[in-house]
Amino acid sequence: MKSSMTLRLGASYHDREETFPVPEGWRLRVCPPAGRPVLGADEVARAFAEPVGSRPIRERAKGAKSAAILVDDFRRPTPAEPLCLAVAAELKEAGVPREEIRVFLGNGAHRVMSEAEAQQRLGRAYDEVGEVVSHDAFSPDMAFLGITSFHTPVLVNRQAAEADFSVSISTVYPHTLTAWGGGAKMVLPGITHVSTSRFHHTCHPRAEWGGDPDLNPARRDLEEAAALFGLDVSVCCVVGTAKELCGVAVGDPTLAHRQAVAWARAAYATDLGPVRPDLVIANAYPMDGDPTQLGKTEIPCRRGGAPILIVIDFADPCPWHGVYDGPREPYLRRNQPAVPTPTPELLAKADTFVYCPQFGNGYIPTNRNWYCESDWDRLMAAMTQRFPAANVTVLPAAPLQIPTVA
Repeated sequence: MKSSMTLRLGASYHDREETFPVPEGWRLRVCPPAGRPVLGADEVARAFAEPVGSRPIRERAKGAKSAAILVDDFRRPTPAEPLCLAVAAELKEAGVPREEIRVFLGNGAHRVMSEAEAQQRLGRAYDEVGEVVSHDAFSPDMAFLGITSFHTPVLVNRQAAEADFSVSISTVYPHTLTAWGGGAKMVLPGITHVSTSRFHHTCHPRAEWGGDPDLNPARRDLEEAAALFGLDVSVCCVVGTAKELCGVAVGDPTLAHRQAVAWARAAYATDLGPVRPDLVIANAYPMDGDPTQLGKTEIPCRRGGAPILIVIDFADPCPWHGVYDGPREPYLRRNQPAVPTPTPELLAKADTFVYCPQFGNGYIPTNRNWYCESDWDRLMAAMTQRFPAANVTVLPAAPLQIPTVA
């Protein structure tokens, strides 16, 4: 019987493996996703040479004098460096001058990334383009492109909108609003004004986790926004549980996205087995950027029908989100709530437990019914009182996983 588990943590800033001891009375069942083989360099090159529903970038971009590469931010597990290098090489082959190729880090309504974070995100690609822009959703420097059929006003980063050619780079992953992330989502909310993001985030119903993107109104809305923007090509990735590249579809923004979704749906399928768990341990890797990502860890675990323990080590423990919290500076000046005490009463009634090294030191949960700890041994000593013996299911990359229940 296993008395420890090894998990990856810190995807966005201090990627590592850690081993966690668990109580002797716990019977662990580790349930990874089905997975896909890791791609070799030849397979990645073939994806760019044989795009889905499109000609290669080096052909499509001929005649363009400027180009925008939209890349998701540090909260996503996309292998940005090699893919940005590949896209930049294609654009240069097409004749786009290096100084007129700009990378736009699609922060959405999250905080702007620092220059150091941008350099870490892009690696060698940072110096292979003319400029790197970290998108600010509160900037007034926006271009109005029109209104979607869902009445979403589309205001986007003006510099990006003025480019002659555009390519998005992102990972597809299950999502509670748009069924799947990635693809056209790099336009909305990636580089839109906060007002556009707020309208889109609040006017669509919640979606099935990993559902059909073609039947999802929020997905169709953002794809209309991307069409208004004129997104030319999408590079859509499937990653493994250690952020390894397991699939890449290049081409028409919608067709490439759907191809990657088909791969991802199979790769992320997770068999929970026949035994109903008493507790689910959900690792937030590789979506452990900040507390706004916690839902991506929590939601798939609820299919187990048991209390959950989230393991997370944030890159940024601040829970600010521009859509819901307004401008960042006034938010940071507010009085922060008191750190909730992990009392015996809370231990007895909680259905969500959180292990976070930053709990009480940068991270304070908004949900006061969560039992949180920053010390693993102390948490295990407490949880042994609640679960002296338990069937425990472990999801090692919960935000990517689509659990099935027998």
